[in-house]
Amino acid sequence: MSKKTSRSLILGLGQTGLSLFNYLIKFEQEPIIFDTRDDPPCKKELLKKSKNPLIISNLKEIAFDEVRSCYVSPGFDISHEIVKKLNTHNIEILSDLDLFLKVHAKKSILVTGTNGKTSVVSLLQHIMKSLELKVKSIGNNGFPVLDHIEDQLDYFVIEVSSFQIERTKSLSSLVSVLLNISPDHLDVHDSFVQYTKIKKRIFENSNFKIGPEGLGLDLDFILPEITDHEIYNKEAVKRILLHIGLKKKSIEEKILTFNPLPHRLEDISLNKHLTIINDSKSTNPHSLNAAINKYKDEKIILIMGGLKKNLSFRPLMEVLKRNTKKVFIYGADREKISNEIEELNPIVLESMAQAVKEAINYSTKNDLVLFSPGCSSFDEFQNYEERGSKFKELIKKYVG
Repeated sequence: MSKKTSRSLILGLGQTGLSLFNYLIKFEQEPIIFDTRDDPPCKKELLKKSKNPLIISNLKEIAFDEVRSCYVSPGFDISHEIVKKLNTHNIEILSDLDLFLKVHAKKSILVTGTNGKTSVVSLLQHIMKSLELKVKSIGNNGFPVLDHIEDQLDYFVIEVSSFQIERTKSLSSLVSVLLNISPDHLDVHDSFVQYTKIKKRIFENSNFKIGPEGLGLDLDFILPEITDHEIYNKEAVKRILLHIGLKKKSIEEKILTFNPLPHRLEDISLNKHLTIINDSKSTNPHSLNAAINKYKDEKIILIMGGLKKNLSFRPLMEVLKRNTKKVFIYGADREKISNEIEELNPIVLESMAQAVKEAINYSTKNDLVLFSPGCSSFDEFQNYEERGSKFKELIKKYVG
């Protein structure tokens, strides 16, 4: 194959990989797709677009001298041998965000952080649309950026994960926001130092930089220290919108019309005697700590567990001891978590269903049952949404 007919290579066939394929075929021959999974999640969708796509799972089948360029999905393991091969052959590896920002950087508001990203981009979209701006929230919230690269909008509000930042070569934006940093994804990133370094890259080539104090960076606005995450997120949203010229009164009025997203400190109580909170979005100790502090004046029965991602719950010991009536732990890493907080004498169960049943049975009048796992959901569920929906079903079964 000559260089004229050489092809791009896409690493990973998930939502982002499919969007890359759909974008690239507008300009060139069908890209090659590399995915190590037997049945990639978006293969069926791809077959609707292409009768005979070239999907490769064996590294030896790739002729690297015939690869023009490479685009990597955020979920693809960049420690894979194929990445070393690409570097050896001096093939540039870019992300979908590289392609998107090359076109729309001046209209892009980038939002990252360990917690609160989706809530912030959703609130931003709600307010801006309410004030008749053409805007779309895209990115890590389930809407691949390249699916919207041809949209004619005033602004693009982009949720950006650490995986997306790490795989993006050139970041650039109108506004960039780092909401917070706490240990997360240490099963993938080498250390918290590396994770922090990646997150800070969000500020590269940004016209206006917003973040918390203590980053050691020259920011345009430092977010105030607020322990309530909902109030903190709203302050970040206000600052972004004030910067682009919206009026404070209008912003505050539209905030009041926003319906919070599900699975985030969601009150699903079925009667006045027992408060039940669905916080399935809690996927790390930092978000669990925020939930505990939110309800610190209540008698908390905590349900937690899943995959702990090499994160420690020991730093939460005092908070848990002070604010919980009983802790129920479930999931793949239940024993590891239990060992870290054994002083609390937690009740350890295999599945989430068992933990919910036992927690409800344990509860008494005026208790608060808090489902805030503090862990990834992938041991039992596809994602935190499925986990939260299952929790709701179980509550109806055992309480309703």
